[in-house]
Amino acid sequence: MADRRNRLLLEQARALSAAAEHSPMRAYIVVSLLTGARTEEMRALTWTHIDLDGSPTADPPAPPSLEVWRSVREDGDTKTRKSRRTLELPNRRVHTLRDHQERQEVRRKAAGKRWREHNLVFASEVGTQLDAANVRRAFRKVAKAAGLPRWETGL
Repeated sequence: MADRRNRLLLEQARALSAAAEHSPMRAYIVVSLLTGARTEEMRALTWTHIDLDGSPTADPPAPPSLEVWRSVREDGDTKTRKSRRTLELPNRRVHTLRDHQERQEVRRKAAGKRWREHNLVFASEVGTQLDAANVRRAFRKVAKAAGLPRWETGL
């Protein structure tokens, strides 16, 4: 069972990841699990803050990474200055994000003129910022499918 701070045990994280496999929230959930990023940070994440290639020939080599530097808070900053971080992305998550990027491009084309470009990694069907309540609702649906208890805060 998750503790009172909504931390997951390894087997719960695996169950959540498996339950998210066919969810539109898959990339959001697995990247959240990996990084520990807050929902206000994930909702503000842009493609310019993700390096899916890294610099393998640099000295020293730089792995693929994700920069958590912004949030949807009123001032656009992370919760604290120490919350700003750059995190290495394992290959499995690089593939998850590449797949997500391709799916987002399909949605962008389907939306046509309704699409609003904000360069968001996790965007609505028309490119706008995800609503926190909708993120929590979608997360709870996946958590329920994974057999996890209902959380009050979600991701």
